[in-house]
Amino acid sequence: MSFSASAQNYYLEDGHILRATIADEEGNWQESSIDLDEFIGNEDGWFMWDGVNFSHSANGIRLEGTTLTAELPMRDGGYRERQGVDLDDRISNQNGRLVYN
Repeated sequence: MSFSASAQNYYLEDGHILRATIADEEGNWQESSIDLDEFIGNEDGWFMWDGVNFSHSANGIRLEGTTLTAELPMRDGGYRERQGVDLDDRISNQNGRLVYN
């Protein structure tokens, strides 16, 4: 299940830590967090799942709904337009815990 479908609130801390209050299987609210730097990288100005440390090079990191957005540098030193990746695509709620799928 996508994390946002069972989240009471969610936000980004320090540009790379997703924090949320999400329901467990019994309907109890649990605080959970996941470090997105462990699963998302920057590949020539594009967000890349299964990468690492996107926040080390990104500027203007924001969470817009469930979409993580930022300006990411390319290999040539320039920047692409603001890029985004929908966290609901790969972050889910497993019994009150945020996990990467």
